Amino acid sequence: MYLDNKEEFQTVWELAHNWRNADPNKTDVNNLSLDLKTAIHQMIYAARAQEISVRTRQRSIFIDDSIFTLIFDFFHFLKINACLKQNKFNKSYLDSIYVKRNEVVDWCTKIYLEPPSCWTPKNLTSELSDKPANKNRPKAEEADRLTCQAIARTLWALDPNIHPTHIARSDALQRFGNGKHYTPETIKKWISDLDPLKDQRNAGRPPEIIYKIDLKIYSQLKD
Repeated sequence: MYLDNKEEFQTVWELAHNWRNADPNKTDVNNLSLDLKTAIHQMIYAARAQEISVRTRQRSIFIDDSIFTLIFDFFHFLKINACLKQNKFNKSYLDSIYVKRNEVVDWCTKIYLEPPSCWTPKNLTSELSDKPANKNRPKAEEADRLTCQAIARTLWALDPNIHPTHIARSDALQRFGNGKHYTPETIKKWISDLDPLKDQRNAGRPPEIIYKIDLKIYSQLKD
């Protein structure tokens, strides 16, 4: 079947691993790295927003926003929502839905995200780096906001004590969520409603506490 052509199609599980240089057959689904979770969330968000198509081996899913799609794809909505909202990564499901190379590469180009190296034409990387950093940013802002929110959810699922300021300045969000194109204050507004401790935090500087994870701050961030 044409879906078995890895140069044109890969499952979300496969591509996320190839994107992050990980082995899809060796990772523990209960102990995925933040990079892998982010890659999966990015593709799932894009598919759900119809920015890229996604399909099973039988048919395409999420083709539109009609009531018929909601009915026929209800099972998929449940799985996708569990992944996005509850950080439940079902390997068997993610390894059963496919994305297409040209759509993923085009989507990455539009939102200034580095495409998976396994699917990147040799001249595309240099073309991306030659583009003005802020060209057409408003068109990609919604995608960036959703990606930043996905990363924030993942980080807070790992440790709800992480301060929003540190999440906004984190290496994961700045690099993989394209946060470097926005001010930390903008990002904090995007993620504020997701903060599990938003009603308990005090104003002012974040407290000096040790988090459960090694949260790296983006070294090139400018105030």
